[in-house]
Amino acid sequence: MSEAARAASAASERRRLKAAVIVIAVIAGVLAGVGAIRALWEGWIGDRLLQVRAMVTELPQDRFPVAVVGLDQASLSSRRLEAIPRVFMSQAFAKAGDALFEAGATAIGLDFVFAFSADAFADPQTGEARLRGYDRLFLRFLYENRGRVVVARTSTGVPHRSISAAAGSEGVRSTEILTDNDGVVRRHQPQLPLNTSPAFVDTMLGLAGAEVTTTYMPMPGARLATSIPYLSLLDVLDLMDRPDGAERLREFASGRVILFGSTLPNEDEHLYLDRFLPRETPAGEIEGASGRPPVRTATSGVFILADLIGSPLVDRTVAEAPLALVGGLIVVFALVGALAGLSLPLPVLPLVVLGLLATGFGLAFGVLMAGWTLPAGAAPTAGFIALMVAGVAQVAVLKRRERELVRLFGHYLSPQVIRTMAEEERLSDLGGETRKVVVAFIDIVGFTRMSERLPDREVVKVVNTVFDAIGTEITRSEGYIDKYIGDAVMAVWNAPNDVTDPEARAVGCALAVIDLLPELRRRTGQAGLDLRIALNAGPALVGDIGGETRRSFTVMGTTVNTASRIEGIAKEAGVRLAFTGPVAEALPADWAQRLLWRGQLRGLSTETVVHTLDDGRLWLDGSGPALSLVPEDAEPEDRDPTSDAAGLVPAARARLQPGAR
Repeated sequence: MSEAARAASAASERRRLKAAVIVIAVIAGVLAGVGAIRALWEGWIGDRLLQVRAMVTELPQDRFPVAVVGLDQASLSSRRLEAIPRVFMSQAFAKAGDALFEAGATAIGLDFVFAFSADAFADPQTGEARLRGYDRLFLRFLYENRGRVVVARTSTGVPHRSISAAAGSEGVRSTEILTDNDGVVRRHQPQLPLNTSPAFVDTMLGLAGAEVTTTYMPMPGARLATSIPYLSLLDVLDLMDRPDGAERLREFASGRVILFGSTLPNEDEHLYLDRFLPRETPAGEIEGASGRPPVRTATSGVFILADLIGSPLVDRTVAEAPLALVGGLIVVFALVGALAGLSLPLPVLPLVVLGLLATGFGLAFGVLMAGWTLPAGAAPTAGFIALMVAGVAQVAVLKRRERELVRLFGHYLSPQVIRTMAEEERLSDLGGETRKVVVAFIDIVGFTRMSERLPDREVVKVVNTVFDAIGTEITRSEGYIDKYIGDAVMAVWNAPNDVTDPEARAVGCALAVIDLLPELRRRTGQAGLDLRIALNAGPALVGDIGGETRRSFTVMGTTVNTASRIEGIAKEAGVRLAFTGPVAEALPADWAQRLLWRGQLRGLSTETVVHTLDDGRLWLDGSGPALSLVPEDAEPEDRDPTSDAAGLVPAARARLQPGAR
C-alpha cells in the first residue's frame, strides 16, 4: 500500500472513530440530561432564577384575589382571645366569616381540621356536657354557607362528624400539598373537574371561577408573608366593632377568596419557592393594627394555599415547557459538548463548561420570562457529561498517538508538527522505512581550541546557548533535531514529519542560523564563535531504532554519511555552508550558487558535487571560497568564463542572491 493510501486509510479510520465517540458521548449526555430533569439542584436553580426575575421586574400591582386571616400570636395573646383555648375558636371564626361574607368575600376556606367539637366535651367528674351548644354558631355558619365555605382535612386528620355534616360532602377537602424531591413546594397539579376534585386548592379555584387545566407553578414577586393580603383574626374582630370597620373590611374582602389559617411559628410551615424573594409589601395593601407575622425561612401553609389559588386567577403562573423543547435542548447541548470535548484543547474545556452553564441558565431564564418553566440544569448537564465522555476519549484514545509522538519528539519538533503527525497517523510508519530526506550537520568552528582555554562550566554554557538558538530555527523550519554529537547538531527534514520543499527549508534554516552569529557572539562573549553547516539530500532509512532497553528515532544510510563528510569540504573551502548536488538541484533557480568541489568521496563509488550559495555571509575570511578545490580535470562547462573566479554554476550567472532572513 502506498503512503498516500495509508494516510487516506488512517484518516478514514480516525473519522469513524471520532464519529463513534460523538455518538457515544451524545447518548451519555442525553441520558444524563433526562435524569437531571428532576434532580435536587433543579429546584434550587429555578428558585434562584425566580429571584433574578424579581430583581429585574417590579412587584405586581394588580389586586391579588386571595387574602389570609391569620390565627397568629397577636390574636392568641390579646385580651379578647387569650382566655379562649384554640379548640374553642370556632365561634370567633364564625363571627369573622359572617362579617367577611357581608363585606363581599366570594368564598372562605378554613385551613383547620376541626377534629374536635366543643359540644362533645363533658365534665370529667360529673359527665355533664357543659359546652353543649357552643358550636351551634359555627355549625350554622357552615350549613348556611354550603357551597361557599370549605373546611380542611388531611391524611391524618378529618373534621368532627358534626362539622363534616354541617359543611356537607363538598365542603371538606384535602389541604395537603405536593413537594418536589427536595422538599420544596413549587407547583400544583389540578384534578379535573375542579368542582369535584378532592383537593382544597382545586375546590377554591372552582368557587373563584378559575379555568385551570394543566400543572402550573406560581410566580410570586416577593415573600408571601409580606405580599399576600393579610389581617390578623383579632383585627377582623376589632374592625367589626369599629364605626369605620365595615368599610375597611369591604376594602379587604370584596371580591376575594378568604383563607383562615395558622401563621404561628413552626406550625404548618413548608419550604416554598418564595424563599429567596425580596421582602416587599404591595403599595396600598390594607394592614391591620396587629401587623403581619414575621418572615421566616419556611412559609405558613395558609399563605402557600393562597398563592396556589390566587396566582392562576391573575395569570401569574408558568407551565412546564413542552417536552419537545426540553428534549431538543438536551440533544443540542449534548452534541455541542461532545464536539467540544473531542476537538478543543483540554485547557479550554473548563471555559466551555462555564459557557454551557451560562447558556443553559440564560435560556431557562428567558423561557421563564416567556411563561414556561424549564429544567435549567438538564441541558447543561447533558453538555457537561457529553464533553467529559468525549474529552476522556480524546485523551485516552485519540491523543494516544500524539502523546507517543511527544514522548519521542517533544524536544525536537514543534507542537504543531506533532499534532499534524498525529492527525495523519504518521506514527504507524515509524517502525522503519526509506524516505527522501535532507540531512544537516551544524558544527561549532574551533570548538577544540575554545574548550582548551575556557573552564568546563563556561564551555557548557556556550554550547547550550548556541544549540538552543540552532534548535529554535530548526524547529521553526519544520526540521527534526536528530541528535547532538559533541559540538555538532544533526538535523533532518522530511522525517519523521512530511515537509514540503525540504531542501529549500534546510538551506533557509542554515542562512537563518548564520544570521544569528552576531547575537550568539554577544550572548556567549566569544568574539571568534563561528559555525559550519553541511547539507545532503537523498534516500535514508528512518525509524525507531534500538533495543529492548533503549530506543530512539533516527536516520541512517549513505545520505547521512555523505552529509557528515561534506562538512570537511566546507572547512577546506572556508565557507559556512556547503551542500551537495541533490540539494542544489532542488533550490529555486534565482538562488545564485557556486561550485566548490567535484570528486569521489572515500567509500563511495559515485561522484559527489558540492556547492554553496554565492552569498558574502557564507565566507569565513570575507574574500570568498577557496575555489581551487575544484579538481583540475573538471569539465569546461562547469566553469563560468565571465567570472574572475572560475567555478560558478551556469544557471547562477544572474548572480541573484536569496533573500536575507
